[in-house]
Amino acid sequence: MWLRREDSHWGWVPAIVSAKEPMTAHGVELMKLTLNDDPNIESDMQRAVNYKSNKNSNNHNTYLDQQQPFEEIVVVDPEQLKKADHDDIKLRNLPTSFQFSGEDQEAKVIASPSTMVKSGVVGGVDDLIELTHLHEPAILHALRLRYDADIIYTSTGPILIAVNPFKPMPLYSDQMMEQYRIQGEMGVMPSTPNATTSAFVTPFRKRREAPVSNTRLPPHVYQTADDAYRAMMRGLENKALMHDEVKRGNSRLSAVQYGSHTNQSILVSGESGAGKTVTTKIVLNYFAMLSKKRAEMDMRSTSSSRKNGSPMMHRRQQQDQAATTIDDVTTEQQVLQSNPILESFGNARTSRNDNSSRFGKYIDINFGRSGKLSGASIETYLLEKVRLIHPSPGERNYHVFYQFLSCATAKERRDFFLGNKQVQDFRLLSESGTYDRRDGVSDQANHQEMLDAMVCCF
Repeated sequence: MWLRREDSHWGWVPAIVSAKEPMTAHGVELMKLTLNDDPNIESDMQRAVNYKSNKNSNNHNTYLDQQQPFEEIVVVDPEQLKKADHDDIKLRNLPTSFQFSGEDQEAKVIASPSTMVKSGVVGGVDDLIELTHLHEPAILHALRLRYDADIIYTSTGPILIAVNPFKPMPLYSDQMMEQYRIQGEMGVMPSTPNATTSAFVTPFRKRREAPVSNTRLPPHVYQTADDAYRAMMRGLENKALMHDEVKRGNSRLSAVQYGSHTNQSILVSGESGAGKTVTTKIVLNYFAMLSKKRAEMDMRSTSSSRKNGSPMMHRRQQQDQAATTIDDVTTEQQVLQSNPILESFGNARTSRNDNSSRFGKYIDINFGRSGKLSGASIETYLLEKVRLIHPSPGERNYHVFYQFLSCATAKERRDFFLGNKQVQDFRLLSESGTYDRRDGVSDQANHQEMLDAMVCCF
């Protein structure tokens, strides 16, 4: 079982039922449980879960190592306990592969983090809804096991939970993006990490027949982005097909009445420092990659069609292809390069996060019927204006001030009458007494990145 205890910094501790005694109070059948600490939970879990030895993984000294032995007596309603309604006691998930000693499974259970529906999966499951008992301690425990094994992504139905590792992770390479793209295109997992496919599925081309694998790649923000993209493309296809049927008079429903769900939304939320800004950039990078793949496929299709047609048609195809390629690349670059500008003028160091977004952001990305990115708009709101005149102690004003003062050229200092003044010479920047960043990110590098983005976008 899980027992709520105030002396545990995460609120719950594992416990075993050492004794139980039926009792009756006011005509209600109750159960008197004697709960003791479970000293074997960590070793049992490590036998049950296939931890991979990795020199870069987090320290496996767990939160439970410092737990002191205890014994508590709790009176519970058995029916309430079965329904997970008890506030202070929750059933632990039991693996199907474990054996129980004695007739009473609850009294002699071997501790486990989950149902272990997938052998070798850290935490027992990739999707929390597969847990037998889904409650607060079970969720926290599964996430902790995965985090300790450097697995920061976990699904819970259509929701993706990301736990900020506060360190670089080898999860965002081009090869990784390609694996999730292939899975989305083909509905199967590639046999090798570097596998590629020449069959690029468009909304109006049937999916290539292939055996669909029951195994999906592990949860990832790429998977969430890809699922939204595929749903959008299916909606575009359904709308176009329905429109054609209406034009032929074969349907009484209009394309609008048909109600294809073309538009998709991805909501990135979390507390300060959770990684919302970085996650948004990862999603945008993935969409840009998908758009480029579509453009490349169109180029191959145009090249193959040159064999049929007049020289004039060939020249027109070349002009259209060149114009489309330039526009696509520019659009993708503008979408991606908007981040350094927004972060410079809207992000600041806070007590919890060195790159905290002090505003809300809504990004509207537009795709054409072929699946290529055609445009984007970004709306900002709720900018923290009070930070301009009064940053709190231990925090900074917006990044752009520190970036500019650290990189201003002699001409810029003359044009803006700065002279030799530094950050400490300005009250708006020196009031908090904080001038640097704790994450090691260079203001000079960020300033140059912002300038390059401005050249690209404007």
